[in-house]
Order: sequence, then C-alpha cells, then structure tokens
Amino acid sequence: MLSERIRGAAGAFAVGALAAHLVSTVLQNTPDSYNQDLRKFTGGWPLPGWRFFAPNPGVQNVHLLVRESTSYGAAPTPWRDVTPEVDHGWTQVLWNPESRGPKALFDAMQQLSVMSANQADFGWVTRSLPYQLVFSASRAAAADDSAALQFLLMNVFPSAPPEQRMKPILTSEWIALGPVPAEGATTG
Repeated sequence: MLSERIRGAAGAFAVGALAAHLVSTVLQNTPDSYNQDLRKFTGGWPLPGWRFFAPNPGVQNVHLLVRESTSYGAAPTPWRDVTPEVDHGWTQVLWNPESRGPKALFDAMQQLSVMSANQADFGWVTRSLPYQLVFSASRAAAADDSAALQFLLMNVFPSAPPEQRMKPILTSEWIALGPVPAEGATTG
C-alpha cells in the first residue's frame, strides 16, 4: 500500500515537473518584450533558449553583382548577378556537399553587410577576409579578357513593395586584374 502511494506520488511529481519544464520553456522562448528571464526562478534547472531566427528573421537576400572593363577608360559592362544558385531538393536534407562554398560566400557577404551598416572604415573593410573572399568569387565570375572589375552587394527584400525591394550595401572600387596564375604556379 505504501509503495503504491510512493509510486503514485513519484509519478505525479514527474508529470508535474515535466509540465512545469514545458510551460517554462514555452514562456522562456516567447519574444523578449513579453517575458522575463525565467532562469532565475528555476533554482538552477536549465531552461533551453531557442531563438532560431528570432528576434531578427531573415527578410532579405544578398546578391553579388559584378561588372567588368576590358581596358582603362573603356565603358564597363552592365551589372550582372553572379550569386551562386543553390538547388533545393529533398536529398539536401541528408547529403549536400556543395553547400559549403555558397554558405561561405553568403556568410562573407553578411559580414560585409554588418560592417557597412556599422559605418566601418572602407580601408579596413577592403583588408578584411570577407572582402577578399567576395573579391575572389567576383574574380572567378569575371570574363577572361577583363582588365578590371567592380562588385556590388545588393540586399533584395522579396516581400517589400517593388520600389523598395532593392538596397545597395557596398560597392567596391575598381580593382585592376592581372593575369590569373596557372594552376600550380608559384610566385616570387
């Protein structure tokens, strides 16, 4: 009789603790303006904090545009979008080895967006690794006979009204291009 009471009490405690944990987790993960940090009320019991894309969900796409010039003083080509296409299919959930390159470029473009939004010094930006990565991707997309190129990062807001859909983030200076070294060639 006593063991049934203990088992029932333990079961009720476990159900109550699980319910309290679930309710606390839900309350902890509501938008910041509607809750307080509940961890101070849990006596050290950890509450997961899942924010995923909140409080700043992705509402824009960053595109890389390039234009080239074949010689000094020549009219530049029109801007063209060289953002890598990413195929989305059901197999990418399990196997997607091609995702790393576009993800690295996307992350670099995002970093340049942050630098631009924070009014970073342009000289400092041009010496940064994200800038060098975006330049390398631009160089790879340039025509073989290009003497110089310029790239532009553009935010595209798909859900905005048409007149507010695009916002330039960063435009590089014209960058002179030398010959592309042959694969395996060394310099110096």
